[in-house]
Amino acid sequence: MNNITSGMTNAKALNHTSSLATRALAPLQAENINLKRKRDESLVDNSEGEDEDDEEEEECKEEVEKKIVELQKIVPGGESLGNVDNLFEETAGYILDLQNQIKGLRVLASFFELLDKQKTKLGG
Repeated sequence: MNNITSGMTNAKALNHTSSLATRALAPLQAENINLKRKRDESLVDNSEGEDEDDEEEEECKEEVEKKIVELQKIVPGGESLGNVDNLFEETAGYILDLQNQIKGLRVLASFFELLDKQKTKLGG
């Protein structure tokens, strides 16, 4: 049986990993842009709404931190990673590993299905 990952080069795997990490960061980057816009708008209106913007920003940061903690619990070894960039890279690698395991299991399942079909044809 051929190795499932034999066709994937290291460069392609790294490129895919960085692509996954970039896609994972996109919502956070968009959220940061929205927060910056809100902050800029609040600078125009100096007096009112600053407290509300600060509260919204703090709630947003807390929500992101909670999601990071949950991600650390899901990814094996994630709790020992100190920095978010490493966590995202590890997460992307973990997702690739899971996808490869699924491919391997599908190959095994189809192999056993063929084996069962041959047994029934031979009367076994």
